Amino acid sequence: MVDAVDEIEDFETLRDRARKFVAKGSYREAATVYQRAVEIATAAGEADLADEALCGWGAAETELGNGAEVMPELRKILLGSAVDHNCCLAAYTLARAHELEGEVKKALFYARLFRDRAEYVERAGLKGLAQNLMGNLLVAEGREADAAACYRIALRLSEDASPTWTASAEGNLGYCLVVQAAGSGTSRRARFREGLKLLYRSLRTFRRERSEWDVALSHLDLCFAHLELRRTASAKRHAATALEFATRVDDLDMVKNCLYLLGQAAMLEGDTKAARESFSDLERRFYPQQTGLTDVLVCVDLRQVVNLRA
Repeated sequence: MVDAVDEIEDFETLRDRARKFVAKGSYREAATVYQRAVEIATAAGEADLADEALCGWGAAETELGNGAEVMPELRKILLGSAVDHNCCLAAYTLARAHELEGEVKKALFYARLFRDRAEYVERAGLKGLAQNLMGNLLVAEGREADAAACYRIALRLSEDASPTWTASAEGNLGYCLVVQAAGSGTSRRARFREGLKLLYRSLRTFRRERSEWDVALSHLDLCFAHLELRRTASAKRHAATALEFATRVDDLDMVKNCLYLLGQAAMLEGDTKAARESFSDLERRFYPQQTGLTDVLVCVDLRQVVNLRA
């Protein structure tokens, strides 16, 4: 019979390996390793470690699009575990799973549970992660002011965070400030100035870290910001770059937003032909059943109702 100490050592090795796979975005490999860690911990009679590994497995599967399948196991942990850290992990992944399913209100419910539980857990970065998640969900609901407050707290709590994590929070805050500036005359100039500063700073980090998806989103946010400032040449340049990267990482939602903003930039320049080309491409590729969409978009500016984070 394998000694229990050896079992725990094997568990820790597996957990560390799984975390490295997650850091690289290799979620399928991470899920497989976490499953083995569950088996090791269960065999050793370490129920809390098994729950921790189950949360890791659930998080990896969620990023693979299998959130609905892992929710029952995560709910069991959330309701039955006496370990606050495991409850945090379960609540976070449940929030993330509902977010990916487009169920923002349910996601917010679990995100609040995660935030509240995190107050009792002394783990570096956990409280900042909770605030960042809250911000992501609030901005998806169009509550940019509330989201901005969460991102500011997240950044204050981001000690020892990775450069890309910090840049992501900065970029999200920058986007919120730009949206707020676009919709209000109050503090408009200051918000644009701070928002642009954050967006350019996060873009530099993402370029340095070679994070292509984040580079695409940064350029898209900057396109939106420059459109609101009527800087159409800069807006078109950022939109074109965003489209290039979004196509490369195969993010269709971002491609749609790029085509729409390219059309809007052309409209602001008075180039109806170029605008029709972008809008027609958008209609043909993503809305073939909505005949006449191009004509509508040429006539109606929907920027104030388009949420790039929804």
